[in-house]
Amino acid sequence: MTEKAPIRITQPTIKVAAFLAELKAGSTWGLHICSETQLGSGSVYSVLDRFEAYGWVESFWEEDNNRRGARRRLYKVTSAGKKSLKQLVVEKQSPSILIQSRAKVQA
Repeated sequence: MTEKAPIRITQPTIKVAAFLAELKAGSTWGLHICSETQLGSGSVYSVLDRFEAYGWVESFWEEDNNRRGARRRLYKVTSAGKKSLKQLVVEKQSPSILIQSRAKVQA
């Protein structure tokens, strides 16, 4: 991780990092991340703000003038972010999360 690595790592941080690390599309928007991670917008947007401050994601406004509704703020993982996000997920996934997921599979 970089010098600006997060001090406090929460489960929402790990979930958002895992989603972004595996993101195949060029960019995504916050509410899509909320939907995919099943986290509230307050959690997701605060994590995205931190990741942007670390240089792991870049944000920009959607340019699609044909889409109805408000413009979306899009988030794109930087090249440094791709490596850092994957490293964060690998380092910080707790054994208890793995045990819980294995218990669900066995049930």
